[in-house]
Amino acid sequence: MSTDLLRRGVPGAQALSQVQRRARGAYDIDEWGLDPELVALANPVLGLRWDIEVRGADQLPAVGGAVLVFNRRFGISEPWVLARGIRQATGRFVRTVGVPDVAPVGPFLRRFGGVLDRTDEIAGLLRAGQLVGLPMSRDLRSRERVGHLEVERLEAALETGAPVVPVALVGRELGRSWTIVVGEPVPPVIDGGPLAAAELAETTHAAAQILLDESLPTGWWF
Repeated sequence: MSTDLLRRGVPGAQALSQVQRRARGAYDIDEWGLDPELVALANPVLGLRWDIEVRGADQLPAVGGAVLVFNRRFGISEPWVLARGIRQATGRFVRTVGVPDVAPVGPFLRRFGGVLDRTDEIAGLLRAGQLVGLPMSRDLRSRERVGHLEVERLEAALETGAPVVPVALVGRELGRSWTIVVGEPVPPVIDGGPLAAAELAETTHAAAQILLDESLPTGWWF
């Protein structure tokens, strides 16, 4: 029936056909669990929730892997905002680190691009040319400070030679309007010794803080 509706050009027929096909289990996911078609189906709903402006998207590589280090506060909106905004601006998916390895939450979030906070998984994504979103720790005290960036979380970037890109997210948890500001990539130090990761983390953290300082509207609170 849905095929007949498609031939007749009935509005909504394509979405209905996709839902019916998915109900039969006819859809593809990649090796990390991403379901591009599900993301596309959810896109109109996400568009109603967030209005996102992206600045500096040209700083991101058109191809190849990169780590996007971003700030967060309560941590609910930011991963979704980042993924949707970058996808709108570049057409590329962002695989956000931090999915719990617990069913059913973990597998569900993987369908939208979430991945585990493990060096081997992040390194595999970078080698496959994926963009990986790496949140800093939550800073609930002030929206004017980025959180802490643990050195160990950049080991995959050092291992693969992928660039690290500082990103500032500006918005209110319950608000609709968000701004994503992408900074200049920080090239990792290859074979830089035991202090390389610490230097990379310090440089990236400082760059993200500068981006946030320059992007926050005056007079904001909470």
